[in-house]
Amino acid sequence: MIISFKLLTYCLITGGVYIIFVDLVWNRLEKRIPMFDGFPRDLLESKGVSWYVSSFMVEFVFFVLMPAVLYGWFYTVIPFYGIRGGIATGLYLFLFGMVPLAILLLFRVRLPGVYILYQLTGMMIRLIGAMAIIGYLYAL
Repeated sequence: MIISFKLLTYCLITGGVYIIFVDLVWNRLEKRIPMFDGFPRDLLESKGVSWYVSSFMVEFVFFVLMPAVLYGWFYTVIPFYGIRGGIATGLYLFLFGMVPLAILLLFRVRLPGVYILYQLTGMMIRLIGAMAIIGYLYAL
């Protein structure tokens, strides 16, 4: 299977822009919702430029780069195509990748359930949106 580097570049650019946009909206929303009321202040990291850059890099690699490369290799055998294929793949990755880890973490560490739900919702929005973009671009 051959990957189109031009198509992969389009996926990476549009997915990166989407991740930046969602991060901006999500961080604004986080300031309005009292997410960290139960956390000790010494455990919270201050959000500076380095925090935003490192957060973007991690999200870009796991929500855009790796899914775009893997979708590029396997999109010919995925039973759905286009935006539906991207959303179905994103939901599969979310349900079988992130949710079990979050539930196990919730049972092992005393974290507020609201915080875990907030984080899972944000990850689902990022992943499904990025996968919908990737699926759409591969359908063109």
